[in-house]
Amino acid sequence: LKEGAEEPAKVKSNQVMPGEEKWLVEKVEHLFAQAESQGGQVLAENLDQLHILIGALKVLGLEGASQSFAPRLAALKKRQTT
Repeated sequence: LKEGAEEPAKVKSNQVMPGEEKWLVEKVEHLFAQAESQGGQVLAENLDQLHILIGALKVLGLEGASQSFAPRLAALKKRQTT
């Protein structure tokens, strides 16, 4: 670390705090918006990443957020196959 630089915060529990939850959901929302704004088919790689992010939200205990993105992922998958 450089002199005067703050040391990264250590993870003390697996509990996601409200501010962290908001940040995580906003990041996932941004990635969904990017994928949805692409014309035509969605790349399989993008779908895989979004699927992993939804799973990560679930693992972190953010079940509601995870479920809220599921219909959007399904819609993007339909775009890929049509």
